[in-house]
Amino acid sequence: MVDSIRRRFESTIKGLSAIPMPTQFTVIITTKNRPGYLREAIDSVLQQKSSHQAKIVIVDDGSDVPVRQQVEDYYQDCRKILRNDESVGVSAARNQGIQATETDWLIFLDDDDWLAEDFLVKMADATEAIPPPDFIWPSRTMVYEDQGVQVPKRASVPFVPTTKSPDEVLAGLFDATSSGMAFKRSCLLQVGGFDEGLTVSEDRDLIFKLLAKDYCAKPEEAAVLFFRIHGGPRLSRDEKRERQAEADLTVLSRHKQFLGGHPILADRFMGRVAKRLWENRFYKEAIAVTNLQCHISPFSLRARKRQIGWHLLAFFRLGKSLGS
Repeated sequence: MVDSIRRRFESTIKGLSAIPMPTQFTVIITTKNRPGYLREAIDSVLQQKSSHQAKIVIVDDGSDVPVRQQVEDYYQDCRKILRNDESVGVSAARNQGIQATETDWLIFLDDDDWLAEDFLVKMADATEAIPPPDFIWPSRTMVYEDQGVQVPKRASVPFVPTTKSPDEVLAGLFDATSSGMAFKRSCLLQVGGFDEGLTVSEDRDLIFKLLAKDYCAKPEEAAVLFFRIHGGPRLSRDEKRERQAEADLTVLSRHKQFLGGHPILADRFMGRVAKRLWENRFYKEAIAVTNLQCHISPFSLRARKRQIGWHLLAFFRLGKSLGS
């Protein structure tokens, strides 16, 4: 009798252990001096229609008024709030968030963006795909905000249909940002997380590091991130564009070998880098990038057209050739 009960108990326990556990996420929100937007971001996580509830880690990167004073009493579900008395930059702040988590999957969320109400459901479904992904990027709805009025506009990137070739799918990452993306924590730790020396272009640097390690990327169109375009606190556009151009050049130099094996992704990324360099009057560097782009993607008509046009502009406007 006792043996029979024991066997039935062991059988029940074995059956329960075979039931798959819901995917556990931690959402890491980095913030600085945007308490109004931050509350919208937090609400979008707490109000998910999903059994896959997420933990929240907030990294306050030097806000004038500590975030803890603004949200802790209101949001009892914010289990961890990390505080930097002085700003360390978005890359270092995100790395702090990674170290403060324990779940297998992490989602980054900028404080001025928010998630659709079924975002976690769709992301959880995506984690069960075959082959299993190591990181997942959502589709985006751009929300243009002008004097408090929000105008949604569905973005065509970074989503790319999975029916296309692997290189075309990866090309959808050329304009991806880490906000809204889900990553396996173990993969982030393996590549060292975000480069804290980069304050811009850190997203693409991380993505290229993961792809170079053969980690599997998957787009998930059904998971929607609302990406806010606004005129709130940030660096001036001219300064940021110049820094963006310099950072893109650094990322390109680091990952030139990887991009050489993925011509479609390289064509899109390098084309944007070259354009940004030219706009910021780094003419020689812009032409050098375009020359390399033509070498990697010899059938890119856009690159060839830009290469010829810029050489002519450099010759007639500046009175000299800037490289071949």
